Amino acid sequence: MKDILIEGHRILTTDDIADAVLAYARVLLERGTADIVEFPSIHDGSPTLCSLLIGGSGVMAVVDAPVALSAPVGGADLALAEIMRRAEALR
Repeated sequence: MKDILIEGHRILTTDDIADAVLAYARVLLERGTADIVEFPSIHDGSPTLCSLLIGGSGVMAVVDAPVALSAPVGGADLALAEIMRRAEALR
């Protein structure tokens, strides 16, 4: 699991999604545009859906989180595929 750190907030999600969100944010920044992505995350120990505006001038970091889940995060594969598809479409 990784935390996405943005605007003073921590968003816990899978390694692959966190890395894809960061990569997509970079592509959006290079193109001078922004987008909203949705992906599964964990908030206060419960699964939830995160909607995140990325690509503006905000600073984002992705760091390893000292958390391990015993079960897969539902919807992660679909969200990852969509984020990667959007990034690839702009390259």
